[in-house]
Amino acid sequence: MAFSRILSLSDAVFAIALTLLVLNIDRPDVPADMLPAALLSQIPQFIAFLLSFALVANLWWQHHKLVEIFGLFEPVMIAINLAILGAVVLVPFPTSLIGSQPQSQTAVVFFIAIFMIISLLFVFLLIRAQGARAWRHPMPKKMFYWLLLSWGSGIAVMIIALVLAIWIPIGGLAIMAASMILGPFASMRHYKKWGKNF
Repeated sequence: MAFSRILSLSDAVFAIALTLLVLNIDRPDVPADMLPAALLSQIPQFIAFLLSFALVANLWWQHHKLVEIFGLFEPVMIAINLAILGAVVLVPFPTSLIGSQPQSQTAVVFFIAIFMIISLLFVFLLIRAQGARAWRHPMPKKMFYWLLLSWGSGIAVMIIALVLAIWIPIGGLAIMAASMILGPFASMRHYKKWGKNF
């Protein structure tokens, strides 16, 4: 029962965060003949919504696949999971910033930094689960190191995006968008490889 409550809370927070993203898109309050131009002016907001939705949805999927192989949640793991959820709920705020100011260095760096923090928290959760032996079945060392490498490579990509965003904000966002193609593809290959035996 306690385990299912943690999962229910986690799914609810991800769902709320995904829903709140749409609130960053303003409803044009203009005459009907000006509506097409008003919608075109909001293209950056739609792009910001799609990018954030894809990134948060991918995080939810990664969280789902990781928690699926947990056998328990001990206090430190619960605290790390709550920190992840807190950071996820914060995502709509930087999304609204890049939607309104996609060329802003501060907005883009803040946006990328949030996802980098979430990824680091996932790594901490993984390491803590290994230390607490929280797996449903014993975790093969190769799988554990593969997971660490997978998350580490994702964080490395975000660091590159963050550094680039200092000079070229749109470039940093482009790298984040590209990671949405490569990251899930690599993860799918991983789970196909290990899922049958773990």
